[in-house]
Amino acid sequence: METSLLFKTLIILSAQLALVLVMCFYTLKQARLAYENNSTLFGMSFRGAVNMKNKLNLIPYTEIKKTFPKPMVKFVDKNTTLHKQANNQDEVISLLKDGYEHQASANNFILGLMIFWFVTLFGTAILTSFLDINIWIGMTLFTLCSLSFGPLLALIMLEMDENDGFTAMKIVLVVTILTGFIGYGDFISFADSTLFATILFISLIALLLFNFARFFMEISRATTRAAAIFGSFLFSLYLLYDFNYIKKKSGLSSSNDWETALDMAFILYLDIINLLLEILDAMSNS
Repeated sequence: METSLLFKTLIILSAQLALVLVMCFYTLKQARLAYENNSTLFGMSFRGAVNMKNKLNLIPYTEIKKTFPKPMVKFVDKNTTLHKQANNQDEVISLLKDGYEHQASANNFILGLMIFWFVTLFGTAILTSFLDINIWIGMTLFTLCSLSFGPLLALIMLEMDENDGFTAMKIVLVVTILTGFIGYGDFISFADSTLFATILFISLIALLLFNFARFFMEISRATTRAAAIFGSFLFSLYLLYDFNYIKKKSGLSSSNDWETALDMAFILYLDIINLLLEILDAMSNS
């Protein structure tokens, strides 16, 4: 008996999300070991703090340069940064009093990992969306994308509070199940509504423009949190639309193949990852 398009899609999607979670939890475990053993992970050290729920929260930081001269930096505003070199400890103290702080060196491993993830993510998007490729090539690139995103997700969680990150994951799981049940059900034909699709597209463009503006403008935390909540709602609606779109495509026998399932899985994957990132942004204190 031939399996459905939804089944094929969920097999691929589940496998990729499992890779993300395995790499994320493994990185978090290694960070805990680095903290306990007073060692480093990816060139970072970790301090332990206790959150309001009396749970351990690891805070990553980069060790300052131990030898002179030491680079110092002062952030005047979002567009102005001052740099100086301290040649001895007296100059360090003087610059600290003047508002400077130690400048952390660039983490080349994390930068390289981000570039690798970026390349594999957009490579998978281009190959699955515009090119008729072999399923194994697409799956290989998709897998590399998931493997590289897991550690990055762990670092994002560590920068806020990994305990809140676990809560965000639980929220995403519940939202995905609910939207899958509603979207794939016979309630409303979301994928057939041009108005619904247009509203989603315009909202997505607006969210992208807002996040792009954050690089150049000072925006209050209340505003960015509101935008993140809006983004969470938006990607929940995208899950509804895309689950319904899978049901629509399931009615076409020509679409019930692993190549189409890979396309659908990657679309849902992007919805879920973006939903998680928006929720993490909304829960963050910075």
